[in-house]
Amino acid sequence: ICPEDCRPANLILDLWRRQYLREGLPVRARCFLPHSPSNFRTYVIDRLPEDERAAVESWRSLEPVEEIFYPGCNIIAAPYLTFSKLFSEMTIRGGLEYCCGEMYFRMGLYDQLEQVARKTTKYFATLGVRRVHMLCTAGLNLFTNILPQFGADFASIEFIPLLKSIHARLVSGELPLLKRFDGETVTVQDSCHAKFFEEAYSQWPRRILETLGFRVAEAPRNSEAALCCGIGGGFSHVSAYGKREMISSQRACVANAASSGADCIAAYCAGCLQMMSVAKYVALPRTPVYHVLELVQKAIGERPRRRQRKLAFDFLIGTLRNQEGGGRRFFIPPIA
Repeated sequence: ICPEDCRPANLILDLWRRQYLREGLPVRARCFLPHSPSNFRTYVIDRLPEDERAAVESWRSLEPVEEIFYPGCNIIAAPYLTFSKLFSEMTIRGGLEYCCGEMYFRMGLYDQLEQVARKTTKYFATLGVRRVHMLCTAGLNLFTNILPQFGADFASIEFIPLLKSIHARLVSGELPLLKRFDGETVTVQDSCHAKFFEEAYSQWPRRILETLGFRVAEAPRNSEAALCCGIGGGFSHVSAYGKREMISSQRACVANAASSGADCIAAYCAGCLQMMSVAKYVALPRTPVYHVLELVQKAIGERPRRRQRKLAFDFLIGTLRNQEGGGRRFFIPPIA
C-alpha cells in the first residue's frame, strides 16, 4: 500500500508470474492450491463431524436465490462458525470449487485468476444472486476489486461486509447483549486483505469488540501495518508453501500478538483463526484465540462450538502427510 500509488506489490506479483511461466511451481505447492483435487482443505473437510459435513453439502445447492451469505473457503473448512442465530435467516451458498482465487492472486498466477473469474461469474449467474453477504475480507477484495480486472462480471451484484451488519444489529439492540466483557482486553489479528478492500475496514471488528465491552490492546504491528497470520510465508515462489517459511511467519505473528499483553486474541478472518490455531503446535502461544463471531455468540447468550483445535490438528497432519517433497516442478492444469 503506497500513498503515491506506486503499487510495489504488483511488481512483485508480475515477477513471480514470469518465474512461474518459466519454471512452474515446486510440487510442494500442489496441496495448497484451492482447485487441486486433494488439498489441505479437502483433507480437513473429509474429517469434519457429521453436522458440519451436512452443512457444507447443503451449501453446494444451485437452487436460485437472490440473497446469500457466501462462506468462502476458510469458513467451508470451519462451518461450525455459522451454527448461530447470527445466520438463522440467511441462505448460505458456496463450495470449494467456487473459490475466489485469492491464493492464485497472491502468487501472481494471473492465468488461473482469469479462469476463476469466468467460473465465479457463471456460478453467481446460475444462482441469480443479487446480494452477497461476506465475512471473508479476501473474498470481498477479490470479488469487488480484483476479479473484475480479470474478466469477471459482477455488475449486478452487491457485496456486503457482514461485520458492518453485525455491528449495526448489536448497536440497534436487535442482538441484545446477555454477557459483557467489561474489564477484559483483546488484541486483534488483522486480515491482510482488509487494507486492500476498504480504507479503515479494520476498525469494524474493533467497534464490535468495544460494543461487547472489551478494551482493545493493540499489538505493535496492527491494522494497516499488521503482520500476516503465517500463510503469507508460503506465497513466494522460493517458498511455495515451504514449512520452514510458514512456521517462521506464524511465530512472528504470535509473538507480535502476545506482546500486546491482552487476555485473548480475536481474528475476523477464519483463515487467520486456523493458522493461529495451528501455531499452537509450532509456536506454543499461550494467549487463547477466538473468532470475532465466537465472542459475539458468547455475548448474545450462545455457546460457541470451539472446534478449531481438531481442525488445526487435521490441517497440520494433512500437510505433513500429503505435501510432496523433492525438487520436481509442475504447471497447474486448467481449472474445470
